[in-house]
Amino acid sequence: MDKSKFDFTFGHLNPMTNYNGVEDLSLWVFHIDKIPPHVGLSVGDVFFSLKSNGRDEIPVNKVIQIIEKKNIKCIVLNLKFNLNIREVRSIFGTYDHAFSAQTSCLAPIKEVLNISKNVIKLSELLSHLNDRNKISEYHGFNVTKSELGILSYGPEDIEKRLNLLHA
Repeated sequence: MDKSKFDFTFGHLNPMTNYNGVEDLSLWVFHIDKIPPHVGLSVGDVFFSLKSNGRDEIPVNKVIQIIEKKNIKCIVLNLKFNLNIREVRSIFGTYDHAFSAQTSCLAPIKEVLNISKNVIKLSELLSHLNDRNKISEYHGFNVTKSELGILSYGPEDIEKRLNLLHA
């Protein structure tokens, strides 16, 4: 694996053979092979995501079906937080859609996890969580060992992607 192309890698974390995080708070990283990737959060069996065209609140099993059907490269990280679904739903409900690097898919997740607004990129969030031992394990869908990382990108790449989606 060429680690120089990644801002964050997952190799030091414990892998799970099957995703079974229904009881946990999990961070979902979609399209890890793209810049920037997309992220969502699940608590229990409900998945939340802020997108350029609105929000998702759907069952986790539906998300897994979509990942498998479309062969999406995805990493799911189980997090060590005690949050209930009402808190997560309330925070996500204050967002209409992702439209900038400051209000990207990461914004409600940072708020749920009480992370500084200065954290702009996913790799910064993951480093913050990792440094505080808040990531317990991960599961990869459709990902090879050489793809186990977050590709390097900047805030301008987030803006560019959101502008493209709004065009």
